[in-house]
Amino acid sequence: MSVMPVTRIAMVAPPRSVVVVGIAPFRAEPDDSAELVDQAHYGEHVTHLAERGDWYFGQGRDLYFGWIRAAHVGAFASPTPVQRIVAVPLAPVRSRPAVDGAVVDELPVGSMLVRHRATGDWLQLGDDRYVRVDDTVETTSLPQRYPTGDDLVATAGSFVGAPYRWGGTTARGIDCSGLTQQIYRLNGVGLDRDADQQALGGRPVERARPGDLFFFGAERVTHTGIATGETTFIHAPQAGQHVQPGELGPDRSRLRAIRRYLP
Repeated sequence: MSVMPVTRIAMVAPPRSVVVVGIAPFRAEPDDSAELVDQAHYGEHVTHLAERGDWYFGQGRDLYFGWIRAAHVGAFASPTPVQRIVAVPLAPVRSRPAVDGAVVDELPVGSMLVRHRATGDWLQLGDDRYVRVDDTVETTSLPQRYPTGDDLVATAGSFVGAPYRWGGTTARGIDCSGLTQQIYRLNGVGLDRDADQQALGGRPVERARPGDLFFFGAERVTHTGIATGETTFIHAPQAGQHVQPGELGPDRSRLRAIRRYLP
């Protein structure tokens, strides 16, 4: 079973800011005495994932998660505030602006259309390269808010049926950590590429909630999936299979960790 480029992928666009002080601490809790987990430098961008009082929970350039004082960041001004991105699993690129034009390429969801010209119901990307407007969306039209676990699960559901492919990161073929990375990326959150790297991010929890990541392996982390409930998840299992729902076994023997990245 394969994913066809017809379903809109659920995505949100979290707010962003820019650091306006020389060194801005990221703390484990919204408290100046809490553990220092990272530092952001003047001019760096911060993605906001939640807020509490005078603090934002966010992620900076190093991909660490932490709390940063609101007074240490200012409004983010994008040089190109209105951009278009692909909003379906795979958008066909055709040789002419017609549905019967030859497919010459495919653009995966989230691809930014850096240069294009509107031609009716089509966007011209270059010579003999056209994408349907309906396969894209303006970034400003995405929900401008903090992502939730339900957002992540909705995005994951759009990948169900995609074939497994070692090293793959698209609906044409994707592996376990490529899936979780893309799910988070499409909602404004950065994760490392490999499962064992992702297992070092966020913070450990005992019981999963939607959007958390399960990590599996006999002696080390070798597999991951995104939680849809306390014991259920979506994952890309192995070669010859496809992205599908899964459930923890009664012994949970291969479950090595549960990590949470949102507050």
